[in-house]
Amino acid sequence: MSDDDQQPIAPAQRSRISRDTLLLLGALSFLIVAVALTFLFTPGSTPELLPTATTAVEAYPAATPVSELPAYPVPYPTPFAQSEPYPTPFAQSEPTPTLSDQIGLRPDSTSSAYPVPIGEGTPPPLPTFSPESVTPIPPEPPTLPPLPTPEPPTDTAVPEPQPTIPLPEPTATVELTPSPTPLPTRTPPPPADTLRGSVRWSSTQSPITLVRDLQIAPGAELLIEPGVEVRLDPGVSIYVDGGRLIAAGLADRPVRFIGTSGMRWSGIFGRPNSFVFFEHVEVRGGGIGGSVMALEQSELVIRTSRFNDNGGAIVLTDTRLDLRDSEVAGNDLPFGASLEADYSRGNSVTLIGNRIGGNRLTPGTPQVRITHQSGVDTLNLTLERNLFRDGTPNLQLVTNGTLQGTLRCNSMIGDAQGFSLRTRTAQTAPNGLPPMALRIEENQIDDHTPPIIPIYLEFGLGRGATSDVMLDMRNNWWGAASGPYDPDTNPLGRGDSVGVNIQYAPWLTASPACAPR
Repeated sequence: MSDDDQQPIAPAQRSRISRDTLLLLGALSFLIVAVALTFLFTPGSTPELLPTATTAVEAYPAATPVSELPAYPVPYPTPFAQSEPYPTPFAQSEPTPTLSDQIGLRPDSTSSAYPVPIGEGTPPPLPTFSPESVTPIPPEPPTLPPLPTPEPPTDTAVPEPQPTIPLPEPTATVELTPSPTPLPTRTPPPPADTLRGSVRWSSTQSPITLVRDLQIAPGAELLIEPGVEVRLDPGVSIYVDGGRLIAAGLADRPVRFIGTSGMRWSGIFGRPNSFVFFEHVEVRGGGIGGSVMALEQSELVIRTSRFNDNGGAIVLTDTRLDLRDSEVAGNDLPFGASLEADYSRGNSVTLIGNRIGGNRLTPGTPQVRITHQSGVDTLNLTLERNLFRDGTPNLQLVTNGTLQGTLRCNSMIGDAQGFSLRTRTAQTAPNGLPPMALRIEENQIDDHTPPIIPIYLEFGLGRGATSDVMLDMRNNWWGAASGPYDPDTNPLGRGDSVGVNIQYAPWLTASPACAPR
């Protein structure tokens, strides 16, 4: 047998246990014993499994009475000063306490002894006190120091007596006794008096006072005879609501519309489809709202009448106007022209032999302004022998369409400018001819304020006429025999100047006899 051959194992060596195995078995046994002891001695087990007090248990030291303990360092006495000393724990000879003794005192016991500790090494619980057996001592209130006594004043001077203000004597009180009967309530007047049918005011009824607005109903007619004076309270108006107002006076007996006091009355207003006719009529003191007469889509005829000392203008909207031999002067106008006529479609305006001027206007406002807004319809104008004085300009035409008619024998004098034609749309005609079929001739255009330009100031040249389109204004008087001033075509002219779009030659060398002075 060689050395490499494996030696057989003896039987005695196979049954031998190693040392590591023994250590493992010992540790396992110790763990089993420890687990068993844990279950045996766990708190809360049945009373039979608890260890009995067969051996002598060392008693806890007796508690020191509260009276012998040192006092707390507070100024108030402790409420536990009279308590009994802590009792001693149970002796060896006492019976083993039950489960109810271990968790606290018996319900019928009055003893304050500690229960037997549960398990070894468990500290005893704190003693339980009964609130009913302890009477608290209330704390003493703190003592406040006495208030200092004020010393008597050392000043012995006697104060001077003050003057006594006499009180007013009480006056008798008058008690107001309510009236047993209530005051009668005043019924407010109706907003307006309405005229229906045909009504005539004669001179035997004059003067006729209107204390509230007067309405002429649709289809009704009011005829005012010569010599009648109509007095209107402040703010009162006359409304022609689709009816007819005819005031027919005579030269020696005119019809008058005046105010009842120094305050202004309102005005005379015409609603659509109305007709107003004045002849030998005086209108004075009206126009509190800025218009002394205003008509819309109606017809107005005025002959030989006067509008003086009013606070408003004559304003027309799409109303046919025929004004002859009348005067509109001396009025205070807060805004707008003294005669304002505005048309949205074709119509006609006739002004013959009137005197319109001397009215207080806002600076830069024309005296008379006629506006044509339609670009399709034609507005017919007949302006002859009128005196237009003051305003900037004296007469102004504003159009979007075609104007046709005559402007002849008128006088346009005073203020900053004479005549003006303004348009918002370009107007052309074939062969370079003026597009407007207007005959503007034999007019007197003079005496206008020169602008601040050296040559204008040197020769007293004002602005006679301006136009936005080509305009034929031949055969007119410009204030000088040399003709109107034009820096390019007539620099030696000493009459009022003309704009670049105005044809002025030939001109009149003397004032036309048909124009009013």
